[in-house]
Amino acid sequence: MPIIYQTDVPILSFGGINQSTDGYNLSLQYAVSASNADVTGGGLAPMRAGAQLAQTLMFPIGTLARLHRRFHTTEDERDVLVAIAGGRVWTKLLDHDDEWQARYGGLTVDVCDYVTYEINRPDSDAPTDVLLFTNATDGMFCLYGDDLTVSPVETPYRFGVLARHSERIWGSGIKDDPDKLVYSTPFDPFNWEQNPEFPEDGAGEILQSSWDGDSFVALRPFGSQLLAFKKNAIWRILGTNPGEYIMKEQYGGGALEENTIAITGTYAIMLGYGGIIRYDRADASPFLQEAVRDIIGQVNPAIRSAACGVMDGKSYLLALPLGEDAEHNNAVLKYNMTENTFSLIQGVDVKAFLAFDGRVFYTSAEAPGRVFELGGGAVLPMTWVSGYQDLGAKSSVKSAFELYYRIDSEAETIPLTLRIRTEKKAKEKTLQVKTGKAMRTAINVSGRYFRLEILSAGTEYWKLGSGIEIHCELDPD
Repeated sequence: MPIIYQTDVPILSFGGINQSTDGYNLSLQYAVSASNADVTGGGLAPMRAGAQLAQTLMFPIGTLARLHRRFHTTEDERDVLVAIAGGRVWTKLLDHDDEWQARYGGLTVDVCDYVTYEINRPDSDAPTDVLLFTNATDGMFCLYGDDLTVSPVETPYRFGVLARHSERIWGSGIKDDPDKLVYSTPFDPFNWEQNPEFPEDGAGEILQSSWDGDSFVALRPFGSQLLAFKKNAIWRILGTNPGEYIMKEQYGGGALEENTIAITGTYAIMLGYGGIIRYDRADASPFLQEAVRDIIGQVNPAIRSAACGVMDGKSYLLALPLGEDAEHNNAVLKYNMTENTFSLIQGVDVKAFLAFDGRVFYTSAEAPGRVFELGGGAVLPMTWVSGYQDLGAKSSVKSAFELYYRIDSEAETIPLTLRIRTEKKAKEKTLQVKTGKAMRTAINVSGRYFRLEILSAGTEYWKLGSGIEIHCELDPD
């Protein structure tokens, strides 16, 4: 008669999603699939949905921006949210319950690129903070911070993208001239005239053709330099005036979608061919693409242009349309650069991001006209699934599972489902777990391979911060 042994399998911490292998005998700290599982700090907790801001517009919001008015007399009214929706420009004070106010109308496109800058009004000694925004159909406009009026800006071309670099405004994304970069005079976003006598004091143009049908899709300041993105290439612009400008093509690919580009420190991160691309001042190369290959493989290519990304501190958030029937972004892939972990947020439908001062706002693809702040809403349903394990003993049947763990929460009990799935079948226990206490849960199922699944659908926040220990019996042949 065979001898039955016992073994202990500890999960000391949780490390996020890893789809880089077939999932078999992957460390139990990783999930082969997970939804709304926050693994920050090595713990496991459900994520939260966004909290809706006061007031709603009647139109889908294509662009969400923030204008900070440094010289506004009332301190708590210095931050203004700006929305472009229904062909109009709207504003409201951040963290106030005031209604959205229409400031300008007649736009034909609601998705715009924008930069903040300052100008000098003739009748004012202090600079006026402004928001410059543009699209390739309507052209460029200026929202003035002092009186929140909007006026068109005359430019030589209708730009699709904007950037601020070396005190000049740069524009590109021109429909009929896709290889052209244009820059204004220094310190004056309204002056686009060249100065033949003193070129450094005037505006100008740069033509950088690639002869392959590609076009500039984005401009991003990068330290003291400027990055100009095409879908298949990145150009780095060095120098501070026309006499010094040097354009160098970088190694690797480019950015498929402009709104997915985010800058952090010495890196640029974006959606490229095959998944996430990272540019590191020399090379744009695939970045941990295998770790989330199944997720990226679900992106609906028909509406991939809806994807958008933003940096939240040291985390990159990438909203994606997952599923062949997806009609908008319905999930957010999160990469924590500090802990090198991936998580997936579902139930959050993002159309556009806005991040500043440690806060992330987004407009909703599912609820047009509304603005949400990420992380402040209801607790989302959570799922965490490990890879299959054989514990290096394929010849042994594993059975009599016991799970040891502790849940912390402000609630007295938390509904939790623990499931062990083998190649034969799955068994689970749905419990009202007492929080703050060491727990033991027995699950009687057997098989040569097993995996752990943790599910939660409660409305109270909780955290499993000390890992899980799995005990089971091994019955060798």
